[in-house]
Amino acid sequence: NQACLDHTFSGKLTSCLVNPRACHETELAYVKAAQPKSIAVVGAGPAGLAFSTVAAERGHKVTLFDAGSEVGGQFNVAKRIPGKEEFYETLRYFRKMLDKTGVDVRLNTRVSAEELKAGGFDEVVLATGVEPRTPDIEGIDRPNVIGYLDALLER
Repeated sequence: NQACLDHTFSGKLTSCLVNPRACHETELAYVKAAQPKSIAVVGAGPAGLAFSTVAAERGHKVTLFDAGSEVGGQFNVAKRIPGKEEFYETLRYFRKMLDKTGVDVRLNTRVSAEELKAGGFDEVVLATGVEPRTPDIEGIDRPNVIGYLDALLER
């Protein structure tokens, strides 16, 4: 909420991590595509969600694939951090926008290059997210050291 409520209450220009059009609706007006396309998006994390909803809003037919059981990617990790619970609302917003814009969401689905080729898509967007790296820190391999994903996801 730093750019939304905090900025509003301190008299600064309000902006939004989730919706870049907030307070700029007339400047960032999405124009319908002259030639709508069929687009496959692989990965339902922050980038995949943002691309899918904007592309669908512009009139493209979007199919969103994700291997996981829920949309959100790293948002699902971020929402677990104490003080960052607003990411639950971010996910609610994107779920609503996916529904509103008619994005075909296919969860629990790993899609191969061959399947994407056979799917008849005009374009394919890869938004498969990040792979955590293991930092080169002395002692990182000790049994009492865990990575951030293990800590936040309680693994």
